[in-house]
Amino acid sequence: MIKLINEIKKLPNGIPLDKFIEICLFNEEGYYNNANPIGKNADFITAPEVSQLFGEILGLYIYNIWEKNFGKKINLIELGPGKGTLISDILRITKSFTSFNDKINIKLIEINDHLKKLQIKSIMNSHFDIRNVQWHNNFEMINPIPSIIYGNEFFDCLPIKQYIKINKSWNEKKIFFSQKNNKLLIKNSIIRNVNIINNLNLYAKKYGYKNEQIIEISNARKKYYDKLCKFIKKNSGIIIIFDYGYENSIHYSTLQSIKNHKHTHILDDPGKQDITSLVNFRQLKEIAIKNNLYISNYSSQKKFLISNGIIERKNKILLNCSIQQKQDIEKGFKRLTSNDKMGKLFKCLIVSSNKFDE
Repeated sequence: MIKLINEIKKLPNGIPLDKFIEICLFNEEGYYNNANPIGKNADFITAPEVSQLFGEILGLYIYNIWEKNFGKKINLIELGPGKGTLISDILRITKSFTSFNDKINIKLIEINDHLKKLQIKSIMNSHFDIRNVQWHNNFEMINPIPSIIYGNEFFDCLPIKQYIKINKSWNEKKIFFSQKNNKLLIKNSIIRNVNIINNLNLYAKKYGYKNEQIIEISNARKKYYDKLCKFIKKNSGIIIIFDYGYENSIHYSTLQSIKNHKHTHILDDPGKQDITSLVNFRQLKEIAIKNNLYISNYSSQKKFLISNGIIERKNKILLNCSIQQKQDIEKGFKRLTSNDKMGKLFKCLIVSSNKFDE
């Protein structure tokens, strides 16, 4: 990311953290445009790659929602479909429900051309008609009909700002280039804007932040999720989000970067590693409520999967497996549901335009 570093060198006041993350991840030289980040031999692994059980349970849940509340043509929209593992698992588990398969227009929101090729391959392996699948770089071009929208680990990569109050002065975290040390640095920059200061004081009071505790705010998440909420409010539908995050305020930095399944520093190899942070689910719920949507579920990933039959599905699969397959399935199940793995840290939020039957 030579261009990025050269740009920062020209700016004596640095660039805000969220702008840095946005460039590193999403510009034409960025991580998500050029990398194949998902998998055991890549940088990180997601729930669909851990076990087929995740996609199967989500697929059966989506089918159940569709059958009871729609029963007609809909968009099935995945946000950031990765290698296509999740959508292919959903299509495979619902393959026998021909009425459902005939009435879904699959829309995949993806900016990475390499991943699009992997998604095509995965979908074709599920024997779904590829002509009923469309790819979009953004949400604006999707046709306005009732929609089921879902995403797994999509919102955690959207950029955040970080603020901290030190000695009665609000500061914003910014990225600077040190000519002396010839490297990038994160430094606090005092905020002079009165409106920003007033808003931060109100935010800190509302959510119980004290001096020298970090506030994380993602305008990108707020804007994107609000757009989704407005879409289903207008056209009818449901949004299903899985991500790692929190509801009660966290007063420290949740920012992290990963490469080759190992934690790194966010300033290492700009554009060559993943950068994420925990998702503020309270904020997402507040946005849904402001859009007059119904919150049908907010729970841990573990609770969602167990309440929707993952144990029963696992036991059924185990009946026809080899010893090695049984071990792999049990290992994947534990990783998805154990409190010390993904089960508790990952949350599931489901909002809908109406109070749908489940």
